[in-house]
Amino acid sequence: MDRPAMASVFRMRNAPATVSGVRSTGQGQADPVIRVRSLGEAIRFVAHAYPQYDISAVAISCGDPSVTRLGSLEAKALWREYGERLTQE
Repeated sequence: MDRPAMASVFRMRNAPATVSGVRSTGQGQADPVIRVRSLGEAIRFVAHAYPQYDISAVAISCGDPSVTRLGSLEAKALWREYGERLTQE
């Protein structure tokens, strides 16, 4: 993900988002239902999910069609670049 794309996601950090594809790493445990309010919160969740969750198939979706689905690598890169600023107003 290049810097202009990262900046675009950062500007959308307060947009509603959903997280899917998260799996439980515990044997016999149900896969979690992740509830987040914003794109920034979704990115923070994915950045901190390991080792409690398997995020290899994670997808973060935002209501804005200009923002493509984000996977774990993109979420981690965004978190490294912006950190807690992603969850601030």
